[in-house]
Amino acid sequence: MKWINLTLAVLLLVLARKLLWCVRWLWRYYHGREVPPPIGWLPGRSGEGFAAHIQRTEE
Repeated sequence: MKWINLTLAVLLLVLARKLLWCVRWLWRYYHGREVPPPIGWLPGRSGEGFAAHIQRTEE
């Protein structure tokens, strides 16, 4: 039971970090400043895989 609580606490911290990043991004975007780079160690999609798939299909 203790490891479940620890896992949930770590997940909560990761999600809180992402939420703070989103708020910061929105604040900077709204005020016309440079937006922060994405959080590197969280999964994200750049669209490169889809673009490569479309390119192969067109060829």
